[in-house]
Amino acid sequence: MVGAHLACALLKRGYDVRATITEYNDINKTKRIFSYYSDDYLNLFNEIKWFETPLDDYTALVEAATGANIVYFCSDIFLNQKIKPENQLEYIKNIISVLKETKTEYFYYVNTLDSLGEEPEFKEINEKSQRNPKGNYPKMSRLNFQCEMEVWKALNEELKGCILNTGVVLGPGDWRYDSSRIFSLANSYGYYTKGVTGFVGIYDVIKCLMTLSRKKISGEKFILVAENLSYFQVIKMIAENFNTVKNLKYAGKYRMALYKSCYFVKSILIGRRPILDKNYFNRLTSFKLYSNAKSIGSLIIDYEDISEVVNKVCDIYTKDNTPEIKKFYKFT
Repeated sequence: MVGAHLACALLKRGYDVRATITEYNDINKTKRIFSYYSDDYLNLFNEIKWFETPLDDYTALVEAATGANIVYFCSDIFLNQKIKPENQLEYIKNIISVLKETKTEYFYYVNTLDSLGEEPEFKEINEKSQRNPKGNYPKMSRLNFQCEMEVWKALNEELKGCILNTGVVLGPGDWRYDSSRIFSLANSYGYYTKGVTGFVGIYDVIKCLMTLSRKKISGEKFILVAENLSYFQVIKMIAENFNTVKNLKYAGKYRMALYKSCYFVKSILIGRRPILDKNYFNRLTSFKLYSNAKSIGSLIIDYEDISEVVNKVCDIYTKDNTPEIKKFYKFT
C-alpha cells in the first residue's frame, strides 16, 4: 500500500518512477490506489516502468536498480501468505548487494514498529530504545530486527539512506489483506482488546518519505506515528463513521488464545499462514507507546489527527464499495 501511494506522489511531482513486481503482486491494486488521486489515473499509472523481479533474482534486480538515484523499500513481504518469512532476511541482503553494485545514491527502508526496542510501561519508545538481548520476541519481530540490522550495517559502510519505522498505517488500499482491512472488518467485530500501539495516516507517511529524498537526509532512523491509540478507539472511530456503533465485549487472554488456536487449525486446513499468529496476537494485547518527537520538525510539521484520517478513508471505502464502483473496477 505504501509503495503504491508513494509512486503516485512521485509521478505527480515529475519524477521518473520504476517499480518492481513479483509473481505474487497484483498490479491492479496499484492502479486502483492511483484512481483515488486523479481522474486521469490511467495515464499517470502508465508512466511507471515496471520490472518483473523475483527478490532472489540478482540479475533482474540489478537491471531494475541500474540508473536509479533513490530506492525506496516499502514492501511488507510478511503480508504475503505465499512467501516464507525466513526468506525476508536473504531478500534484504540481496537488495543491499545490488544497491552497492549499482551505486545507488540513497536507500530508504520502511519497516514496522516490531524492530524497535523497549521502555518501561507508560514510557514512550523512541529511536534509541534498546532491545533486550534475552527478550522473548515473536519470530516476525526478530526477523524484522535482523533485516534492519543488515540495513544499518550497509548505511555504516557505503550506502546513504535512512530507516523509517511506521505505526499501523491507515489509508485506502487492499480492503481485504493489508492494514486497510481494519475498515472492511470494523462492522463485524464483536469483541475488543486493550492493546495500544502507534497509528499513522498514509498521507503523512508519504510526506515524510518525500521530505527525506528532498532534504537528502542520511544515516538516521525515524519513528512515524501520529497518535498512540487502542485498537478499540480506532474501531470505534470507524464504526461511528459508518453509523454502526455497537457494544463490544472485552476479549480476555483466554478468549484470544482460543481464537489463535482456531486460526492455527484453519491455516493447516487451507495451507496459509494464520492471520491471528503470535505476532498479531501480541500487537492486539500489548500496551506500547511510541514517540514521534524526532520526526516532527525534521520530516513533518505535525501529523494529521487519526480521526481526520479515518474520516477520509471511510469516505473512500464507502464510495469504493457501491455497486457502480465495484462493477467499474471489475472491468478495468
